[in-house]
Amino acid sequence: MSIPSQAARLVCLLLVFAGLWPAPAAGQDGSDKVTGALYAKRVGDEVRVAIEVEIADGYHIYHRDGELGHPDAAAYPTSVVVAGDGFTFEPVVFPTPHRAEQEGLGTWVWEHTGIVHFYARGAGAEGAELGAIRATAHGQFCDALSCDFFDLELAPEPELAGSSAFAGWDKAFAAAAAQAQADRGPKPETPPAGPQQPLGAFLLAAVLWGLFALVMPCTYPMIPITISFFTKQASARNSSSLGLSFMYGLGIVAIFVLIGLVFGSVIIPFATHPVTNLLIGAVFIVFAFSLFGAFTIEPPRFLLNAAGGASNVGGVLGVFLMGATLAVTSFTCTAPFVGTLLAAGAQGGNLARIAVGMATFGATMAVPFVLLSLVPGKLKSIPRSGEWMHSIKVFLGFVELAAALKFLSNADVVWDWAFLSRELFLFLWFGTFLAAALYLFGVIRLQGDPAEVSPVRMSIGVATLLFAMYCLYGALGNRLDRVMTALAPPYSNTLAGPVDSGASSRALVIKDDYDAARAEALARGVPLLLNFTGHTCVNCRQMELAVFPRPEVQSLLAQMVEARLHTDGRTNLERILELQARFTQSKANPYYLVIDAKTERELSRLDHAVVGDPHEFVEFLQLGLAGAPAD
Repeated sequence: MSIPSQAARLVCLLLVFAGLWPAPAAGQDGSDKVTGALYAKRVGDEVRVAIEVEIADGYHIYHRDGELGHPDAAAYPTSVVVAGDGFTFEPVVFPTPHRAEQEGLGTWVWEHTGIVHFYARGAGAEGAELGAIRATAHGQFCDALSCDFFDLELAPEPELAGSSAFAGWDKAFAAAAAQAQADRGPKPETPPAGPQQPLGAFLLAAVLWGLFALVMPCTYPMIPITISFFTKQASARNSSSLGLSFMYGLGIVAIFVLIGLVFGSVIIPFATHPVTNLLIGAVFIVFAFSLFGAFTIEPPRFLLNAAGGASNVGGVLGVFLMGATLAVTSFTCTAPFVGTLLAAGAQGGNLARIAVGMATFGATMAVPFVLLSLVPGKLKSIPRSGEWMHSIKVFLGFVELAAALKFLSNADVVWDWAFLSRELFLFLWFGTFLAAALYLFGVIRLQGDPAEVSPVRMSIGVATLLFAMYCLYGALGNRLDRVMTALAPPYSNTLAGPVDSGASSRALVIKDDYDAARAEALARGVPLLLNFTGHTCVNCRQMELAVFPRPEVQSLLAQMVEARLHTDGRTNLERILELQARFTQSKANPYYLVIDAKTERELSRLDHAVVGDPHEFVEFLQLGLAGAPAD
């Protein structure tokens, strides 16, 4: 396999993780290279499922997540999930893979080729029909030159006659049992993997985590704020803003290094605290009216005098404050990546490694924002740039008003004021963006507006109006996309009725009371799911609204008790934070564990959930149920 093909594969992975290149659905690209069939039967009280996957000649797929082989390998794991209404299944047993070298990189992976079989066993409730069983398989298939992605959604075949799919059943489960026994004993030496560059792999991980963090919802509000800040700088300064933009990027890097070395343990509570959100919301409102031209924000005179260089010192302080704002407002989303990076850096045993890793992470996040900060300066050289910049400033004032509502909503949810409901929030966003559209159309005019409305401004106005109508559509009680659903408050009022979560819950959820949840799990004789979440955590909300209600997830959650523990709330907060430190040794959300309610022994753990993807969450729950002691 050539280095160029490996580079292409890495690009594919980045696009998939960033959500810019979704994997094809069944029947689209890949359906002719990876095909499958599902067979199910009853053997006594046991339900057996065999999944037969055929991989085209010259192609291969990879092994499961966590067992790909060399840690630096460029590969996308295969995920297989079996579920069904009325059925419970243990985690899927994978076939034995074969090892393949990755030429030019000094790495290797576990692969599958030809016809392979995946097996699952479980039990069905009385009256449960085998036809209700479904299996999904997702992964990457590659040949020597390129890779693509496959998705299989399988239902049981009507006939078992002539099928040899179950022929390797006993051998597969014997191998799985032997592997489980080996995992409990001394670890065998890892096969030689060729030359390694640990620092290079660590820095590559820092870049990847930075790219992932950039697509998280918490970073979105900083995009218009960055442009608006530097728009005002470009208007106020006659010199080039390149140096100021560079200082902005340096400030972001410095803040993330500081977070890693000093403030990592306290930044999350600070970022999620209602007072912080109220202050940020108030600052955004002030910025918005400043952009509308109501007043001009000047740095304090004593700072300018003390520095001896008014504009320069004010600018430097401003960009460092901007970097700090980006770090604080985005940290609830970036914390899982920062936490993972810090854990990997700590293995090196020195602070210099952590500092370099955090600097790389911060630089990856800073580059796009530095580029955004250069946009206003470039706009100054465009003919009639003053009119353009004025229009952009005013429009971004409306965007900052919308962002302020989000931070005010965070405080409202944590303090349980029940003032800014989903409907009211979306109505206010509708009004804000409707006003912005009317401004772009020239219906609302402010001092300094151009005499004529350009076609570009009119086009942006149409897009803004459509988004405003989308907000109104959601305010009237209709379901929105996953991101908007997570951004809006999680509670409703009587104006439009309850929000449709997609499925009725069959699971027992006890909020912010670990002891009560544990007692209930003990009384029922079921495992306890610990869900460390947050009122202001957008990723947590996306998981709870998009993944938890799915039927295959609900069927598993119904067999346990969920303790939903908010780490930014008011109820039993000290106890919840103590539990979070005890069970997770982390402050990142979301964080999931299944434990034995009697002994508090960990049965399964998930600390890096892919937001919106149910596959690994189902496997995590299945592993927890499989590890629970029998009655």
